[in-house]
Amino acid sequence: MKIIDQTPFLDSNGQLNLANRIQGMLKYGLSWPAKLEAQRKVIAQLNRAIEKGYILFRNPKLGASEIIIPLILIGTSGIYVLEATPLKGFYRARGDEWGTLTNGRFQPAEINILSRTARMAKVLQVFFERQGTKLAAPIEPVLLAIDPGMHIEMVRPAVRVVMSDAIDRFAASLLTGRVVYNSPTVNELVERILNPRSISQQSQPPEPVDDAFKVKDETPFPATESSRMQAIMNAPHNDALIETGQSEVDFAFEGDPSGQPTVLVSNPRSARAGGYPQTMKPAKKLILGMLPWQLGVLAGMFLCWCLIMAISGYLILQFQP
Repeated sequence: MKIIDQTPFLDSNGQLNLANRIQGMLKYGLSWPAKLEAQRKVIAQLNRAIEKGYILFRNPKLGASEIIIPLILIGTSGIYVLEATPLKGFYRARGDEWGTLTNGRFQPAEINILSRTARMAKVLQVFFERQGTKLAAPIEPVLLAIDPGMHIEMVRPAVRVVMSDAIDRFAASLLTGRVVYNSPTVNELVERILNPRSISQQSQPPEPVDDAFKVKDETPFPATESSRMQAIMNAPHNDALIETGQSEVDFAFEGDPSGQPTVLVSNPRSARAGGYPQTMKPAKKLILGMLPWQLGVLAGMFLCWCLIMAISGYLILQFQP
């Protein structure tokens, strides 16, 4: 299995140093390192079971949209969006409901990873469609529970749920499944993620609205839009998607059971009647790729570390014989 790792903040050896770990946690949330570790375990298991014929993307960014999909597996049996969760405990997955079970009582979770995984599959589906690629089968969302301490009560869940002891069987089912794509088609799908087509390269005429999935070099986002996009994508309770009742979206999914659109990126055109543009807030200045408050948190942590080291050195010198 070929692995294409596009995870941000990793060094040349695929590791996270302390500075990059802190920066990644500030940008993607405190649970980001744990999610990367869950991905690493899933990749190791899949790589042992799948020798060739499949390509696995890790945390690729879709075009210029700033949308990152955790794991995308592309092969002859289809396309799969994989979400590896490091959670443990007792959960229930019934339909699109997701939550914890405590003494038989169901409590909805703050983040519904079932819906999030399903929507990421829809995001990828739309991405390929806007690239002019017709898919022979829908993209399948799969939730992988990597921790043996996680127990899920399943009642027809909205996405495929695979427990930690069944990941090998999941990989074997891919190898014996119905052939959907041949090798040239698989390579073409991989190429669309690595090098998205620009509007001028697509056979179909472009839509009149700005496309979030176009190539960056064609018509890059203005600085103000990039700032607003980062604000949306870095919301504390979401990794890549935010549910909202507002229409600041480039597109909304039809048939969404929640009845609410999914914010993927900000739209430079206002959703107000008449389509007049909104007054944009000035872009926040980035320092070393971080917002001022992120840099402040990083500086505070560094000062605390220096203080601890100074106190430790003083105590060692004081108590030396």
